[in-house]
Amino acid sequence: MNIIHRIALACALLAPGLAGMNGVANAAPAATFGIEVGNALLCLNQLNSKYFYDYLFEAFGKPYKTEGGAYWFKAAGSNIWGMEITDILVNDSSSPADFIGAVVNGTPQALSDAITKSVGIRYTLDDAGKYSLRQSQAGSVIAYADTKAKIYCAKSKYLVPGKQ
Repeated sequence: MNIIHRIALACALLAPGLAGMNGVANAAPAATFGIEVGNALLCLNQLNSKYFYDYLFEAFGKPYKTEGGAYWFKAAGSNIWGMEITDILVNDSSSPADFIGAVVNGTPQALSDAITKSVGIRYTLDDAGKYSLRQSQAGSVIAYADTKAKIYCAKSKYLVPGKQ
């Protein structure tokens, strides 16, 4: 963990009213949250599940569930691209892919528009259906998650030398 993350974590732990379970849960995410997590969600960074698990654990405390090959973290108070993030997930060791995802309080179209406006990345529809996936050229995907949007980046572990 680099020094910037340690300082941000210390500030979050010392801020009054932010301490929760184990003194970390419900803490505000680090100032680098939008860059670190945002770039990974857009498939602009390498994916390293151990790194992101540790990063999310420090920002939000223990995952509230493990489901579908992922650790799920409540991301209270988090925003990326002007959109509220409710949950963030990162793969566990049972998953055949390294991935990071986020559930966003908004529709897939609203999320796509916010990303385009904020960073200039465009998403194209896979088909014309109401629940169709949107995909960026880098491989990031936006899908429906019930009434919200889910954005994720996934890469197969089996395409990486030494991870078979």
